[in-house]
Amino acid sequence: MNYKTKKHKGFTLVEAMVAISILSLAVTGPLIIAQKGLGSAIYARDQITAFYLAQEAVEYIRNVRDSNRISGVEWLSQFSVCKENDSVSGSEKCQIDSQYSDFTNENAILACPSEACPVLSLNTVNNIYGYPRIPLNNWISTIFTRTITIDDRTKPNQEVMISVSISWKTKLFEPLRVFTIKEYIFNF
Repeated sequence: MNYKTKKHKGFTLVEAMVAISILSLAVTGPLIIAQKGLGSAIYARDQITAFYLAQEAVEYIRNVRDSNRISGVEWLSQFSVCKENDSVSGSEKCQIDSQYSDFTNENAILACPSEACPVLSLNTVNNIYGYPRIPLNNWISTIFTRTITIDDRTKPNQEVMISVSISWKTKLFEPLRVFTIKEYIFNF
């Protein structure tokens, strides 16, 4: 009797499962890294946008101060709705719509209703942020809320502290993100 062992060609089920497991681990790692990188890029974009929106408000206030100085008007007369006061809440929050270059426009500088400022909108045609007074097709709501206060209690009519807070919430990060800048300007 001649017994010859037959060699089996091919993979067993266990070998196939081990190969699939190794392959899935090799693919999962780079996908997780790519997902975290994308999340970080989105967060960085939102943080940069928040910084620019805050800086825009400060520059708007400086522009009003400079224009008032040239015109001979009191330096921050348009911002009486934003100035700190002695009320129970301690401050008045306001919104600035920088799409209005005319500072005397009644829609340019407004007090926030009930201490909560509205969410900024984005004009998709001109790529500017603002608060449209009537719903228009080219304005979309954003995730950013801008709140401005002006504190003139330390040196009235000489120096003010501008505080601009931008808050936003995304699906990627649970807590509400807040970016605040404070800057002092002088009545020169």
